Amino acid sequence: MAAITRGLASLIVGGFILTHHEVQSQARTIDEIGLAAIGADDPREGRDPARPMDAGTRTEEVQFRCGDDTLSGFLVLPDTPGPHPAIALVFGSGRSDRNYHGVAPHLWRHFARHGFACLAWDKPGIGKSTGDFNAQTFRDRADETLAAVRFLQGRAEVRKDRVGLWGHSQGGTVAVLASSLSGDVAFLIEVGGSQVIAWRQDSLRVEAELRADGFAEDDIREAVAFTKMRMDLIRGKGEFEDLEKSHAAVEKRPWFEYAGRCDRALFYSARKMVEFDPGPSWERVKCPVLAIYGEKDTSLPPEQNLPIIRRGLAKAGNKDVTIKVVPGADHGLKVTRPGGPKEVRERSKARKPGDGPDFAPGYLDLMTDWLTERCVERP
Repeated sequence: MAAITRGLASLIVGGFILTHHEVQSQARTIDEIGLAAIGADDPREGRDPARPMDAGTRTEEVQFRCGDDTLSGFLVLPDTPGPHPAIALVFGSGRSDRNYHGVAPHLWRHFARHGFACLAWDKPGIGKSTGDFNAQTFRDRADETLAAVRFLQGRAEVRKDRVGLWGHSQGGTVAVLASSLSGDVAFLIEVGGSQVIAWRQDSLRVEAELRADGFAEDDIREAVAFTKMRMDLIRGKGEFEDLEKSHAAVEKRPWFEYAGRCDRALFYSARKMVEFDPGPSWERVKCPVLAIYGEKDTSLPPEQNLPIIRRGLAKAGNKDVTIKVVPGADHGLKVTRPGGPKEVRERSKARKPGDGPDFAPGYLDLMTDWLTERCVERP
């Protein structure tokens, strides 16, 4: 797996790292490396996916519509009589097909074996889906998510009143927005989601990652100042040419790969999203909520995000709220030590095809235990 290079544009916008590849198309973002370190097979996003063949489950290739887009994916069902509760998986930002860098198969396998149908789909313009994910706003992604909910509700194998969402990173932001817009969402599992207003998130991430990897305070201050200046330009105080001049002045700094190079397409795509504030969405979420964060998440630290969740759900009057901070876990909910990108890259290089999931102990069972308590009638 290739290391992060200066040929890769990357910055956090509303959770996760949005990316645009230049010449070195095999380079991958910090978050992609971190997610692939969990997955067993490290699939390349957008290639023709093989239908999973897992004992105790059955899988169907499906399509559903959202506006002009046709979304393609897998519906994974328990191999037991239905109808079943169902979960739509809402992924983080950037390029991802239904496999989500190798993570999604571990999720849908676990959920289906515990009695839950699971839907995962290629983002617009990726794999077999039409459209362009780079053109989407947060509202566009929320509308797509609710289209997935309606698709599941229309399936005979699914309980119409037991369809909910699982969202990770930016997908956690999107899932919250979708839940606030529709009473059809029966439950919400939010994992490492970005709840800070989007334009603030990039400098918080860079500071946390540099500190976790042992950089000097002078380097951290310089990097944070650069990311704040970049976000000011994205927000409208300048144009891409101004940022290019700034890149030239700092691109050889040791911290620059953590900030990442932003290309023209990403600059103007990010401008559509950086003003979004997730906080008010929580004030309208009435369904049961399970929020999970890794204690050592340096991309979206729990101490910055959980107060927003608690405050919003209190205003909503939502009493069915469970919040868990998983000890020693990172943004991908795998066990880590300092939690920085350096360790993530080392762990990723050490993994081999066929390795099992590297989630923190108890993470998967936490979700299915919580779901079973709320969605499955006991005899």
